[in-house]
Amino acid sequence: MKKILFVLAACVISSAALAQPMSPRHGPGYDRSHAGQNHRKHKVWVPAHREHGRRVPGHYVWR
Repeated sequence: MKKILFVLAACVISSAALAQPMSPRHGPGYDRSHAGQNHRKHKVWVPAHREHGRRVPGHYVWR
């Protein structure tokens, strides 16, 4: 009888722990690929280069 009560109490405690709300950082839909990108984008100069075999002059891009 004591073993059954012990198991039942353990189940209640574990279910109560699982019912706690998850933190917004690690909830469902949390994307780790954007985790460290908390900075604001700014314009960066990109020197002339080739894209797909064509020459592209120097320009600014947002990064």
